[in-house]
Amino acid sequence: MSKPKRDHKQTYERLMRKAGESKLARARRSLARERKVCSRVTRQWEGSIDAAIERIERELGRLVAKYERTWRKDKRVLLKAEIAHLRNVRNRLTGKNRPPRKPPESGIAVPAVPPNGPLPKQGGAEAPLDFDA
Repeated sequence: MSKPKRDHKQTYERLMRKAGESKLARARRSLARERKVCSRVTRQWEGSIDAAIERIERELGRLVAKYERTWRKDKRVLLKAEIAHLRNVRNRLTGKNRPPRKPPESGIAVPAVPPNGPLPKQGGAEAPLDFDA
């Protein structure tokens, strides 16, 4: 018994029917979940940053598991955006996104390759500038 042939036009029309409304509803639900997590984090801010980071980690674990179970591309995109946002929030709280501090000498311009010329004498004395030799 052979499979019936798919009608791609009907499949597309079925998928696109109310696609904008459903996408908007998913975005609103995603935003509501994000606000819920962020409000929990800000309410507990006074208590402990570690507890807030743990809650974000739990939420990230739940979202990653949901992402791995989901096969629909539109839902995966929204979940991936939520995961990225929560990772950024977590990194801001833990300080992982900060660039390393630069030493005070970092503003001084230094050539990448030392100039050709006589090497300095040992003991800190200056070498004579004799370039004719």
